[in-house]
Amino acid sequence: MCEHSCAARAAPEAYLKETTSQGDITETQIAAALVLRGMKVLRPLSSASRYDLLIDHGDGRYTRVQCKTGILRDGCVLFRLYSTSGHDTRTKSYAGQVDAFGVYCPQTRCSYLVPVTALRDCRLFATLRIEPTKNGQRLRTRSAEEFAIS
Repeated sequence: MCEHSCAARAAPEAYLKETTSQGDITETQIAAALVLRGMKVLRPLSSASRYDLLIDHGDGRYTRVQCKTGILRDGCVLFRLYSTSGHDTRTKSYAGQVDAFGVYCPQTRCSYLVPVTALRDCRLFATLRIEPTKNGQRLRTRSAEEFAIS
C-alpha cells in the first residue's frame, strides 16, 4: 500500500520540469501498479485515443483509463478531469470517452484508479484526500486510500 507521508519524499526537480516526460512517468507508474495488482494492461497503438491505457478484465469487459499526474495540495491529491492540446487552450472533457482516471502523485509516490462514477459531482478538477479534513468533514470527500493501487 502507499506511503502517504510526503515529508521525506520530495519529487525530483527534473520530473516537474518537462511535461512530456512527466506524462510518460505517470503512465508508466500507473501501468506498473496495475500489472503488480495482477491486471492485464494494454496500450493503444495510436496517440489519438482519448485514453492512455486499457484494462482487460478477461471476460470481454475493458476499462478505458486516462492517466493524470496529481499534485499534493492541502492534504489532497489534486488532478484535472480535462485536457488541452497545442494552441487550443479550451478544456476538453473526457465524458463518455474514459471509464476511469489513473492518477500518479509524485509527492506521495502512489498510483490511484478512480472510476468516473466516483467523480459525478466534479467538473474540472477532483481531489483524493490523503489527510483528514481539519473540521472532521467526511461527506463529499474521497479518500485516497479507497482508490490506491500502489
